[in-house]
Amino acid sequence: MIKHFVLANVLLLVACGCLAQEVQINEPPRVADLVEQWVRANRANPQMAGWRVQLVSSTDRTRVEEEKVRFLRLYPDVPADWVHEKPYYKLRAGAFHTRLEAAAFLQTLQDDYPGAYPAQDRNIHPRDFIRR
Repeated sequence: MIKHFVLANVLLLVACGCLAQEVQINEPPRVADLVEQWVRANRANPQMAGWRVQLVSSTDRTRVEEEKVRFLRLYPDVPADWVHEKPYYKLRAGAFHTRLEAAAFLQTLQDDYPGAYPAQDRNIHPRDFIRR
């Protein structure tokens, strides 16, 4: 009995056209322009939040650059770069979605960089994320 009731209601809704409706959104031209600008900006410079491993922090830029060369010699498949957050230069490596992924990578670095730690980064390009 219940099956017939449900089937009858579904058929009634289909016959009325209630299940297949089209939604039309009317937006002011200025809103459409702003959305388009936002899409273009994000395609040109996509950034995501994630984690990196901070290897070295120093006020001496030369030391940080030397450590980068050393790191890339030891781990050629892992991207590394330094950032300048006054007064410190910070050498960071890798790009991970979660802190747990960064911590797992950190275990492989412990002998070479005992003071390294996971650090949040809000400006990671999607192509930089390490896939394991």
